[in-house]
Amino acid sequence: MSQEPFTYNSDAHLTEVPREPDESLHEYLVRANRTLVNRVRMLARARDVSDYILNMDRASWRQDRIMLTLAGPLIGAAAYVGLVRAGVTEFARFEFIAGVVAVAGITGGPFVLALATFGPKVTNWLLSHRSRCAMLPMRRR
Repeated sequence: MSQEPFTYNSDAHLTEVPREPDESLHEYLVRANRTLVNRVRMLARARDVSDYILNMDRASWRQDRIMLTLAGPLIGAAAYVGLVRAGVTEFARFEFIAGVVAVAGITGGPFVLALATFGPKVTNWLLSHRSRCAMLPMRRR
């Protein structure tokens, strides 16, 4: 499936079908009807492809927004859990603990953004690899 935008490469209008000089009216109407039906089908396919691409982009953005929304509290919670397990919270001051959690959140942001950009690439690679592996038995025949 092509991800290029649809362009009609002609000087003529989409609904314009010129009549040939030696063509009868019936032949012209039949040919014009077939031509227009083919153009409508072509436009419908182009619309379907663009809708599919748009929906895939929307789904990707939705997943990225969910991951970014959930990542903020999870990074802070993970930093606090790490401090508790290390035993630092028993003797450290509150300001130190808050600072460590804040630094973890600030430094974790670029990590989450990197995951958001590389995540779809990895999943696309895994899906293409899985489909290639599924096609291997068919190729050997």
